[in-house]
Amino acid sequence: MSRHRPLALVCPFGLLLLVPLAACGGSHKGPDTDVRRASVLTEEVNSEGLLVQAIDVNGDGRADVFNYMREREDNAPLMVRKETDLNWDGRIDVRAWFDDSGVLEKEEMDGDFDGRVDWTDHYQGGKRVLSEIDTDFDGTYDLFKYYEGAKVRRKERDTDRDGSVDLWEYLDDQGRVVKTGRDLDGDGVMDVRSD
Repeated sequence: MSRHRPLALVCPFGLLLLVPLAACGGSHKGPDTDVRRASVLTEEVNSEGLLVQAIDVNGDGRADVFNYMREREDNAPLMVRKETDLNWDGRIDVRAWFDDSGVLEKEEMDGDFDGRVDWTDHYQGGKRVLSEIDTDFDGTYDLFKYYEGAKVRRKERDTDRDGSVDLWEYLDDQGRVVKTGRDLDGDGVMDVRSD
């Protein structure tokens, strides 16, 4: 069943693409080189009372995007969560959560497609404020980026993988490191600082 309302697709690292369902023209060519169209496979209410829309983006007959929406009386449904299978292997790679006004709050990504989240972005007022990253894909975040506006202003790292930050980097407007700090004794507190 196809409703002609916008379909928001979440792509890696916080990029939202709005694609009107009615205008989804062949963006993917399948193995038989036929032009495929995005289509709504199912639309039903789940046990949480959310309208779940399953969408096939690549035309293979399997859902690649799941929109979780809260019905509203006088408005279009409100998106509360979106799950996306980016590489079409049947597993969710990106999950995004939205606040009560439809603004992005949090996004989790599986960048290496192993089934584990390795990048989480946190948003306030729709702006990214923190990224937690598992740089070595061992299941533990070891890099934390703090944003002001669209710029990274501070990075914190767990370089020895003991679960505590031991390296701090402060960045200028151009992204250059201007100050650093280190924890030398493993207590999570900065011991040495250089400007």
